[in-house]
Amino acid sequence: MAGCDDDSDTLDTSAMVDQNSPSPGPVASTSSSSPSSSPPTITGLSTLGSQADANQQAFRQRFNLTEPTPEMLAQMDVYDARFTEYSDNENDWKYPTTAAANWQGATWNGDPMAIAGTTVAVDFNRIPRGSLLYIPALDMYAEANDTGATQLWANDDAYKSDYGASGAGRVDIYNRSEGRSSTQIESSFSNWIGSNEYGKIYIVSRGTGWKSKL
Repeated sequence: MAGCDDDSDTLDTSAMVDQNSPSPGPVASTSSSSPSSSPPTITGLSTLGSQADANQQAFRQRFNLTEPTPEMLAQMDVYDARFTEYSDNENDWKYPTTAAANWQGATWNGDPMAIAGTTVAVDFNRIPRGSLLYIPALDMYAEANDTGATQLWANDDAYKSDYGASGAGRVDIYNRSEGRSSTQIESSFSNWIGSNEYGKIYIVSRGTGWKSKL
């Protein structure tokens, strides 16, 4: 996806990283590498919802997020992650939950709930709440403003790369159901993510400070 065309709006990632924010727990980042060594990039985010591509584009334009170059990626910490899905069709979506408090007033456009194409849930013990991420396999910038069943994730993935020494845990990607059942969403996501279920994420900026810097 194209970012802003004006070179003067190119994101200075080195200025965005909040050096005073805590690291994501005991995780040690791996050395930064080009996404070209990973499985092929998925084209388009429409599996996440009909407005997912438009939301991603609007997100990039609002915060002047350009397509990251190898030089930009080299300035960021990179971690192993596992990409899973959740949606507004979950049984507890309409009821107060621990995660619900994280949505209120937290999303980049003020939407009180999650946004298809930009919202992900993470383990806040590993990635600070509100961090700006880049997922090369999906060519997607994401706001980590939600969380999930992190203890269950850690137990289930204890011997997998996402909870290893260089892992950032699961990155649970929000899907807008739009009439689809949970089974349909899970199947569509599984087919879409394919060999990219395990991949890399880049921390563009830790915590929420990046919004005020742009």
